[in-house]
Amino acid sequence: MKKMKNLRKQKINMLLTAIIICISVVAVGVVYTPKILKMDMKVVETGSMSPTIKPYSLIYIKPYDNFEDYRVGDIVTFTDNYQQKSFTHRIVEIDEQTQSFVTKGDANEENDLGKTSAEYAEGKVEATIPYLGYLVKFLRYTAVKIVIAIIYIAWAAIEIELFIAERKKAYD
Repeated sequence: MKKMKNLRKQKINMLLTAIIICISVVAVGVVYTPKILKMDMKVVETGSMSPTIKPYSLIYIKPYDNFEDYRVGDIVTFTDNYQQKSFTHRIVEIDEQTQSFVTKGDANEENDLGKTSAEYAEGKVEATIPYLGYLVKFLRYTAVKIVIAIIYIAWAAIEIELFIAERKKAYD
């Protein structure tokens, strides 16, 4: 009976360890892959690009230095210097003379007001992960980071304690 209980504990422990490792690998991949590929990562908070990009999707933006790299139909993230934030819309028209774009959110009826200068373009959206932005926003809170650190420390302490207990049993 005692062996069955220990075997059950070991299986649960192995499962929890596997889950924590998988979550850690995915988290590291989501955060560091864009850095390796020289991309920026942002969260789209509005529905202006729905259904193409759902609210709170995580987007990966590849910077382009040349105006000529942009095409009608590209989804581009721009910095809005007036409101000190970014927006992501589709290019619907390119003005080569002024090196600017007319943009539009896919969910919007009309084009955005005025033209946006290419100098405000952060880059093209290369990939999206729907709804992962909720998690990214949540993880930005310091309290959440502290709780996660405590969970990892507690998990490590339990693993060490189990390892020591198994070693003692082996010597007895």
